[in-house]
Amino acid sequence: MRIIFLILMIAANAAYALPRFAITTGMQCINCHINPTGGELQNSYGSSDFVDDHLRLVPAHAGDFNFNPQLGEDILVGGDVRFQYLYDGSTKNTTFQSMEGSVYSSLHLYTSTRLFVKYDFANTAYEAYGMYNFGSGDTHLKVGAFSPAYGIRLDDHTAYTRRGNFGYLQGIPQVGLIFGPDYRGLGVELGSKFGDFFVTVDATNGDGFSNINFNSKKAFIGRAEYLTRGVVNFMLGGSAYLSGGTKMYGIHGGAGIGKRLSILAEYDWAKSLPSASLPSDATSNAALVEATYYLSNGLYAMGRFDYFKTYADGPYYSRYVLGVNIYPFPHLDFMPQVRFNTTNAAGASQPFEALVQSHVYF
Repeated sequence: MRIIFLILMIAANAAYALPRFAITTGMQCINCHINPTGGELQNSYGSSDFVDDHLRLVPAHAGDFNFNPQLGEDILVGGDVRFQYLYDGSTKNTTFQSMEGSVYSSLHLYTSTRLFVKYDFANTAYEAYGMYNFGSGDTHLKVGAFSPAYGIRLDDHTAYTRRGNFGYLQGIPQVGLIFGPDYRGLGVELGSKFGDFFVTVDATNGDGFSNINFNSKKAFIGRAEYLTRGVVNFMLGGSAYLSGGTKMYGIHGGAGIGKRLSILAEYDWAKSLPSASLPSDATSNAALVEATYYLSNGLYAMGRFDYFKTYADGPYYSRYVLGVNIYPFPHLDFMPQVRFNTTNAAGASQPFEALVQSHVYF
């Protein structure tokens, strides 16, 4: 019944929001980010003007310092630092955790050419690619190591449509798709915008971690989405990932209702995921539905439902998440959350989580 409910939610309220502000503002990711597929390094507008307009509880005043990530005419810098305090209800234990410590730089080398470099100290992961924009900039080519475009690019890798919780909680193994904070594709990406459509096609080594891999199982990834703007901003898209026996297909979408409410959803079908928790030929399903509501400038409430079905006769894992995002000052975000985990796995616990995450970004 949950799967049927999720499919109906996607059809009726299909949502895309990564960043989630895109669907409420009706802007493309490229309006705030250097990467056409969104996330990571922000441009000058995303790092200053958008932050002042949307991400601060304390109103802007004349004479306030306004950070500019532009170092000179041709160099941009940025970063994301995420740190959290986590409570595991099964063991009654707590921990501090460093989730991300990324620094970014982008060098404008030529009229249409950029070099992008990222290093994440917390996950010992990197991205490094050159990007060329053709003509008016609606078409791009990436060459190097980058995060492939698939589904909704959530900043929370614990969602089952990304990578899951890494198996840290008692009774909940590592289940989910393959796109964690340390995953990168080595290869090429071609993307283009056609009116309200945006399409990307990637070809990578497919393993997501090594720097060289002679194999016959290259990964081919495709993603397409449609965004229309109006009283309700509406997004609908689909993705595919093919690498040897591993196959993933997904649909995602979104609706931004007014300037306050965004709803997003994703549903994925996967076969032969490379996971120690799954049989080698398992057919799995992952899904999410998330709603975010603007309470005031710099204050948002959110709720999310995550779901992962391991295989036909195997257990499922689900999670209900409730929380708020508080942006007290520019470039600082606090996220208190509670999470309720459920599963039908034999003998498994169903841990309750509580966390407070801090995020410093620029």
